[in-house]
Order: sequence, then structure tokens, then C-alpha cells
Amino acid sequence: MLYVELGRAELHAADGMPPNVVTMNGTVEFIDEKSGMLRMLKVVYPQDADIGYDRLSILTPVGAGLIGMMAGETTAWPDRTGVERILRIVNVRPPENPDKIED
Repeated sequence: MLYVELGRAELHAADGMPPNVVTMNGTVEFIDEKSGMLRMLKVVYPQDADIGYDRLSILTPVGAGLIGMMAGETTAWPDRTGVERILRIVNVRPPENPDKIED
């Protein structure tokens, strides 16, 4: 699913990215419309993922579904068990240093 999303992606320089778009190392606040659960997670590379610290890998189904979304948008996306979740993006915080690639 990530590969499909990447195929539809548009490339932008980090300094030209609108601040309300979910990007790598950015923080996204979203609501699962079915459960009503509000979450705030940072979308990160797999080696940095730790859900206990609210860091979600881009390679998870939800991570792939959130990347590129804008505040106010809604998407239907399966979780890792295959259950479709409807996620509404409430707020997006861009990475603190978008030009730095974290190790």
C-alpha cells in the first residue's frame, strides 16, 4: 500500500512543504472516526519507530495512510489486522528540522 501511495506522491523541497501536510518526522493528531479515539503520533523511519513513545513507522499500514495527508482531510485505511479505520487529520506539526535526516 505504501508503494501505491508513493506512486501518487509529488516531490517537494522540505522548505517548500506546506506546514499542514503530514511528512516524515512530523507529528500528526488524528481521530479514528469509528472508535472516537484521538491520537498524536510522529511518523518516522522504521528504525526510529516505538509506539510506546508515540513514534509510528512509515511502513505500518496507518503510517503509510497518514503520510501526505493534510489537516482537515479524512482517509479510510486498514490497520495491521486489516480492519478499515476512518482517520480524520485534526492537526499537523512539521518536523523541527525538516532538512535533517534522523538516524
